[in-house]
Amino acid sequence: MRPDSGSYTVMVTVDAAPDRMPELVEHASLGLERFPEYAGFLGGALHVDEAGTRLVQYLQWASAEQYRACVEDPAWDDLPSTRRFLDAVASGHARMDVRILLVLKVSR
Repeated sequence: MRPDSGSYTVMVTVDAAPDRMPELVEHASLGLERFPEYAGFLGGALHVDEAGTRLVQYLQWASAEQYRACVEDPAWDDLPSTRRFLDAVASGHARMDVRILLVLKVSR
């Protein structure tokens, strides 16, 4: 199948208890503010389900490599929200799944 766009969607899903969600949302929101500083970022959105237990971050990037370069930037390590986010995942208080998807078809 030939892709229409050549762009990529990154779907980040995080599951956690409602009392943990504010700190996770804080970090994801900060990402949406900072991502435009990186080459290849096209846009994104942040979603939380009604129960407050699932966060979904939908991101559009020109390439998977540009997304990876962004998240591998050591500057993220200096942010307190990054440490809280990663600690929540490492401790099992949050589960994270990241999928990088090639956009095959676009409807406007």
